[in-house]
Amino acid sequence: MKKILAFAFFLLSVASFATAQTQPATPKGGEALPVKTPQVNAEPMVREATDKLVQKYTLNADQAKQMYIIQTRKQRNLQAIEVLKTSNPALYQGKLKNVQQGTLASIRRILRTKEQMKLYQKTQTEVRIRQAEKRKQMLLQNAAKSEIENAVIAVYAE
Repeated sequence: MKKILAFAFFLLSVASFATAQTQPATPKGGEALPVKTPQVNAEPMVREATDKLVQKYTLNADQAKQMYIIQTRKQRNLQAIEVLKTSNPALYQGKLKNVQQGTLASIRRILRTKEQMKLYQKTQTEVRIRQAEKRKQMLLQNAAKSEIENAVIAVYAE
């Protein structure tokens, strides 16, 4: 009996999920909400960032393709959160940090050789040192917490 009830509950949840996916989100007036994402041609930035990282880590062809995908995703995510920069700076900060961490994790996953991993670790160690120095400097200047976080997040390297 419990299995039948569990199965029925499962079917109901799948059915409600499926209908929720097919129905567009609409406000009370019945009009669909427009999605405002700034469209910027990020291709040159993606190519440039990919080329720099291919050279830095001496990536092979397969790794270079994966790096291009990573950089494309990063630019797409940055464009998606750009509107939050002025409308909700705290949320923007958090999402920017997540984009950076996700990008670094993806890069780390494609690195294969010991030399690539050593260079990655060295780069991240240097970033952490620069972030700590920046935080200390800003604390000595009695900067606001949000300003400190913005400055620390800006210290980033792949």
